[in-house]
Amino acid sequence: MSEIAAGQAVIELLRAEGVEYVFGVTGLTTNNMVTQMYGREDIKFIDTRHEEGAVLMAYGYSKSTGKPSVCMTTSGPGTINLAGGMSLALKGRAPVIAIAGDTATEYIGRDGSQAFDLVNIFKPLTKMAVQANRTDRVPDLIREAFRVAMWGKQGPVLLDIPRDLLDKETLSDQMLSPDQYRTVNPKTPGDVQAVNLAAKLLLTAERPLLLAGGGVVDGEASTEAIHLAELLDMAMVPSYGHHDAIPNSHPNYVGPPGGRGSGEAHEAMDKADLILALGTKINQPSSSWDYSVINEDTKIIQIDIDPIEVGRNYPVAVGIVGDAQRVAQQLIEAVCDISADGKTNKVWKSEFQSIARKRIERLQSERALSADPMMPQQVYPELTRALPKGTMVTIDAGVAPGLAYDRIFFEEPRTMFNYAGQGALGMAFSVGLGTKLGRPDRTAISIHGDGGFLYTCGELNTAVRHNIPSVSIVLNNNCMGAEKSQQKTLHNEKYVGVDLENPRFDKLAEVFGAKGYYVEHPSEISDVVSEAVKNSVPSVIEIPVQEYFPPSAPKPR
Repeated sequence: MSEIAAGQAVIELLRAEGVEYVFGVTGLTTNNMVTQMYGREDIKFIDTRHEEGAVLMAYGYSKSTGKPSVCMTTSGPGTINLAGGMSLALKGRAPVIAIAGDTATEYIGRDGSQAFDLVNIFKPLTKMAVQANRTDRVPDLIREAFRVAMWGKQGPVLLDIPRDLLDKETLSDQMLSPDQYRTVNPKTPGDVQAVNLAAKLLLTAERPLLLAGGGVVDGEASTEAIHLAELLDMAMVPSYGHHDAIPNSHPNYVGPPGGRGSGEAHEAMDKADLILALGTKINQPSSSWDYSVINEDTKIIQIDIDPIEVGRNYPVAVGIVGDAQRVAQQLIEAVCDISADGKTNKVWKSEFQSIARKRIERLQSERALSADPMMPQQVYPELTRALPKGTMVTIDAGVAPGLAYDRIFFEEPRTMFNYAGQGALGMAFSVGLGTKLGRPDRTAISIHGDGGFLYTCGELNTAVRHNIPSVSIVLNNNCMGAEKSQQKTLHNEKYVGVDLENPRFDKLAEVFGAKGYYVEHPSEISDVVSEAVKNSVPSVIEIPVQEYFPPSAPKPR
């Protein structure tokens, strides 16, 4: 039987999975793998300036495409640098496979140079973390990594391969196509009795509301979600951070919940007598996990692919485990079997549409704001005017970028990317690069505060070298806004570590070889953003803004 080097086998296995890019930083323990990509057009190594940038780019690629992604790092601290990004992939349900080149097996467990127990470090941050112990196990473990990452609720995997195993040979006839060792994530139906009970409850509800979660995006269930809402005159609210699950222009759409969302969404959720939680664990920002947003008397039908999440945060009237799209289809059929035309809720529809109009009027009133530097709220109407249809928007953590949650409107799935409840300040730049590589036909922008942008802006060099034309908007208020707001409110204005001194970000971009823009008036924003998108080169737009201290999250009652 013919044999090929183990490092080459790794790359051929990745190509069998359709992997286009491997993100990472080259190291001594990975050279046996990365050199196998030399001169190839079918798979490319995207060398980043830090391992965190690599895993965040992989995250953006996976979330924009729904495909698995791969990052590759060297032993010890090189792999440990993935921790923050891997935790984002776990929270954000992204199938990121990290292949770690480790120290040789003879040094593992002996406190050798750069020898750490990577498997146990990453177990809490992944769906699976495993170390290869023999060369002939490497192909099987790579296949297992993809199987685990893509199955059920998707998530990251770490495969640790000691350096000496890659120096040995492996059998070439172990190459298999993916359909020989894993299936596409199945569209698992829900229990029929539970679906029928849910349909009856939906038809008896007077004020039903659809809460559409990340499972709607992952399961490609947006069409079914809209059909259900129209069939039953349901208000529609996305779960926090998944605003692209349903089109925001739909007449049944109220607005996003959460402290950085809208009080109007909270009002509709509070008034609902039944919430259909489709593809969502009912996350903490959406509901506070108490009865300040969701009424204690409200019945909940919860549908999630992960049985652990059903009933975990709120008691349910009906719990259904299954794929969001398939269960939604079952619900539509069950509702129509009972009542072909569904149910009309004219009074409720008039009420929630009135609530939705209040939100739009509130946002429109912000156009009257005037300040120098401008208020961050003044940025978003102009930015929205300039963005092409289907633009992919990555929102960093922070107060100024956080205003985007209530002010940017999403019409298509896989166009909103954020820190997914993980709080990963600085994630937006690299994630935005990954989304652009995943869907190069789409415009990709990222929105940052000044604090977050400086976390990972070294990847500007990566964007320039690999010609990744994303547009980064830096809202510069010269402070760590969320922390300063808290120090103002709770600590008697004792400001420590929150006031920043920054470079000119447009000039910084130019030093890296990117295009820089500096905008001082709202009227300039639309033209500048349009120009940056049209130029199709890595670009940074700095917009000086006022400090803004957000009020406490509004309560519906």
